[in-house]
Amino acid sequence: MLSTFEKFRMVDKNGKNDFEIAVNWKADDPLSSGCKVFKVTFPDGKEAFIDKKHLVEMLFACGSAEEQKEMIPQTLTKMRWYETVLEVKATKDIRKGEAITFPIKLSLPAEKSEVVGPIQRRKSGLLGG
Repeated sequence: MLSTFEKFRMVDKNGKNDFEIAVNWKADDPLSSGCKVFKVTFPDGKEAFIDKKHLVEMLFACGSAEEQKEMIPQTLTKMRWYETVLEVKATKDIRKGEAITFPIKLSLPAEKSEVVGPIQRRKSGLLGG
């Protein structure tokens, strides 16, 4: 996300009119900072203010299913497992000295990452793109 003032020059489809879209135009104004509101300045000098939320909702609604899939953030969690075999020697209720062996499977801390767009797949599992 942009944290400083940025101005974008946009040209309409006909190439006749150009207008500017500015974000973070006043650092001390909580509305204009943090890319919450876009200020659109038209060639005649008029200004319009658009909430980022409304613009993103409109773009999402206009997008195809594939474009929408790329806009939705996903959390990718990679699980890691440690498998081993434990051996215990019993002293009561089982023949003395008898070894008991059993497998265990432990979950190690998961690695989480946020992915926007398609997730690349490998033979060994999912990996973030």
